[in-house]
Formats: sequence, structure tokens, C-alpha cells
Amino acid sequence: MKKIHVQVAGVPVQLYEINSPSAGTTNDRTERRQLPVLFLHGAGSTGRVWTMQMRELSGYGRMLALDLPGFAGAGREAFESLSDFPPFVCRVLDALGIEAAVWVGNSLGGRISLEAALDLPERVLGLGLVCSAGVRLPDVQVASPHEVTREEFERRLFYRPERFTTAQTEQSRRATLQARAYYDELVHRTAVLNFQPRLGEVRVPTSVIWGRHDGVIPLAIGEAFAEGIPNASWHVLEASAHAPQVEEPHAVSDRLRRLLDEILLQGDSPA
Repeated sequence: MKKIHVQVAGVPVQLYEINSPSAGTTNDRTERRQLPVLFLHGAGSTGRVWTMQMRELSGYGRMLALDLPGFAGAGREAFESLSDFPPFVCRVLDALGIEAAVWVGNSLGGRISLEAALDLPERVLGLGLVCSAGVRLPDVQVASPHEVTREEFERRLFYRPERFTTAQTEQSRRATLQARAYYDELVHRTAVLNFQPRLGEVRVPTSVIWGRHDGVIPLAIGEAFAEGIPNASWHVLEASAHAPQVEEPHAVSDRLRRLLDEILLQGDSPA
């Protein structure tokens, strides 16, 4: 995996790339279209959280994971609201010579991907929404790390927190809390927080993937995504919470592989 650095509107952006030499061929050696896939992380994380999926799916084309400015690096001054991120990410794709990609996002990254599909549909070939933000339901509470203890939030974040939180340092914990505080600031300045009324406008193949034990964005919100997006596939993973790409990485890769196959099949179908 190599690092790429670009400048967009004066903001430094770091990405991670895996581009397998086998991309462009199937198992039977027949040629197929390459699919650029863009992975977006949640608040308090980085693009590296998608490393396993990028490796396992690299045969489909160019795999890219973005460190979202302000959340993983400098650049907070460039964003007034969460809705500033989709057009910014499109400018990153422009800098890389990519016209359209499959967007895969967890939590905040899912919200950015969804908003791009709604407002910039020509840039989105497909959607992978993994425990995504972007829908609000009455009487369904979305957890904030500032409203519960650190231990309680970690239990909501991971199905088996002891497997992941022991590797964290105090510095990384502080960085996570700062990123989530920044997210809360942007939320207060964002006009639209609930895209449920617009889910029917999504016109690309979509895979909705949720951890059964997600205590940050509960399963009911995932069900609303799956019901609202036309022909979306719905996958519940039994041994994960809010970060299935970390807790059940191979299962997430498998669900995304089905999505990419669907997009390729759709592209091969006669108009």
C-alpha cells in the first residue's frame, strides 16, 4: 500500500492506494472493466482502517482510502458543515484523474458517500454503506462519546472492545475525542442531517452493511437505509458493532465483492 499526497483548495490530503497488477482480469482470464473504489472512514479513524478490504478487493481495480481533512490531519478551516465534504472529495478524485468511483463509507464516511450519490450522482458508480450516518429516526438515539463514559462508548463501538482498545495509546484516544468533537461542531452547522426522505432518489447499486451490536448508530437506522434505497442489499453481521470492517473484515469484503460484481454486471448489460 502506498501513500499519495495531493493539494485541494490549499488543503493537504493524504490517501492510501492499492492497485493490483491483476486488476482488470477475472478468474477465467477474461477482461473486465476496472472499478475505482474510494473508502471513507468515520470520525475518530483514518483511511488505514480499510486496509484489509483494499487488499482483498484490489483485483477489481484501483483501491483508494482517504484521510478526511480535519479528522485525520490538517484542514478544519476549509469546512463549514458536513455537506462541504462530498464536493471536496470529488475534487480529490479530479486531482487523481478519476471521473466516477464506487464510494464505500463507515459512519461519517457513509454519510458523505450517500450525500454524493444524491447531489453528485454522476460521480458515484455504487454505494457501500457500513453503519452509516445520514438518517435520523424518532426515538432512536445516536450515541456521542461526550454523553457517556469512555468505557461505555467503547462497548457501543466494538462487539469485543477488549480486542481493540488495549492497543490504543492515550495520544490516540485524545485524537479520537478531538475528531469527534469536531464532528459535533460540524453537525451543529449542517442544514440537513436526515436524508431518509431522499433515499428513494439513490439510483446506483447499494450494499447496506451493519453490525448487529452497533451501539453508536443502532440497527434500526440500518434497516431504514435498506428499506428506503431502491433494491439495496441488506447485510447484518453477527459478531461486530459499529466498525464491522475491523471486527469482521473478511465478511465485509465478501459483501462488497458482491456489490462490485453487481456493478460490473450492470455495466455489461445492454442498454
